[in-house]
Amino acid sequence: MPEPHVTSGPGFAGQLAGDIARIWRTPHRYDAFPEYLVERGLMSVTRVAVVLAILVIGTQPLFFELGFGANAERSALLVAAVVAGIDLAWATLFWRANPWLGRWPSLLFVATTCVFMAKTAYMMSIPYLGLAECTGYAAICGYVVFFHGPRVFAAVTGVALVAIAAVAVREVADGASPVQVVALSATVLVIVGTVPVMTLLVTSLLTADAEASGVDGLTETLNRRGLDNELRRMTRDGAEGFTAFVLDLDSFKSINDTHGHATGDTVLVSVAKSLREAIPGAAVARLGGEEFVVVLVGRDSDPTATAEQLRLAVRTSSTPRVTASIGTASLTMSSNTDTGVALAGVDRMLTAADHAMYRAKKAGGDRAHAASPEVS
Repeated sequence: MPEPHVTSGPGFAGQLAGDIARIWRTPHRYDAFPEYLVERGLMSVTRVAVVLAILVIGTQPLFFELGFGANAERSALLVAAVVAGIDLAWATLFWRANPWLGRWPSLLFVATTCVFMAKTAYMMSIPYLGLAECTGYAAICGYVVFFHGPRVFAAVTGVALVAIAAVAVREVADGASPVQVVALSATVLVIVGTVPVMTLLVTSLLTADAEASGVDGLTETLNRRGLDNELRRMTRDGAEGFTAFVLDLDSFKSINDTHGHATGDTVLVSVAKSLREAIPGAAVARLGGEEFVVVLVGRDSDPTATAEQLRLAVRTSSTPRVTASIGTASLTMSSNTDTGVALAGVDRMLTAADHAMYRAKKAGGDRAHAASPEVS
């Protein structure tokens, strides 16, 4: 009797390579982590931790140089003082940022810190202390992991490796034991690399999984969770209103009963594709079954025309043909509206649009009704 053929998996190396490729391809959204910290009430703790780390790392070289007293090298003392002053300014900016620094100021902070750390480590006159100073790159790598993602992390890690190598060569040239320098350099590399790399792998994969959990597996539109997250992001970005269109496919059960569930799934995929193409840039979600939601940022000047555009998009989306009942509602608010108040208004808007959709369905379907009056 022939033995069954067993297909082996990709193995550890293949799995790791696949995870790294997946992490590298996943787009990184800078504001995602600050939003999460605000939502979980962790921004204040994070702010204190980052500011303390900046102050400790930024002033450490100055204190070492001051420890030499009258024997301190003036050039090294001057550089350390300048670095401490600039890092104090960064600490102040982080402390006052609301809720956090923008992406480009944050990248500038990372760049200046990397350069200053390399400079002060290279100028350190105490044997082996320059290499010890390079352990500060672990803190920078940790910050980048959470706020800037894998590509910036790769760049910072490269800078750290160059800095460690340059400091190690200088230490040996100054008479330090090569064996001890190599041993200490290896220890610094482990400190700088191991924990940040593992943190990057875990957080990036969790982020990718979380993003995937907000997408409907069949139609690749947003699901309920994904729509909630997208609306929360829009309100935090200062949206001054929304227009919602709730669509429910008419007599969809008859398509499943007549043509089978596989055909029904194909129709749902086609409808979702047509809705995305009808209004590019809108948030499109499938809330379950045959119900879809399309949300536009801002108050639509002519929601009736947009609803008609969506109705026609559904009618021409698939074979067998399907139609939709559509309810529309709008919400107007100011850009500085509190997020909680704005989200409560969004819920009322969606409820109003849902009720309007049921009125359209009761009127015979394949039509749109608007909620009245406008939600506020």
